[in-house]
Amino acid sequence: MRKHRRTQGSVSKKAQFANFNLASALESLHAAILQAETLAQVASDAVDHLHYPSSARARREFTRMQILVGKAADAVSAALAHGDELMAALTRHLEDRRDP
Repeated sequence: MRKHRRTQGSVSKKAQFANFNLASALESLHAAILQAETLAQVASDAVDHLHYPSSARARREFTRMQILVGKAADAVSAALAHGDELMAALTRHLEDRRDP
């Protein structure tokens, strides 16, 4: 049986960005943040509709969960707002390059 011939000794440590498109990358990141923001908002709304527990220990855990979900929703909403600003700046930049 013949030994398989390797065409490349190892994987290059240098990333190849020949087909990298900054606008597409930013749009993809923005879409991912939008999805995370949607999930966080739904989770926050769901927590707000849960029944308040009767025992002190369960109330503390419930309050911690509300705080955690609320903080996560706020953080991802802020990231989305920043993403919206970046997308607007990208749009202006691309329009300026098109119209000299």
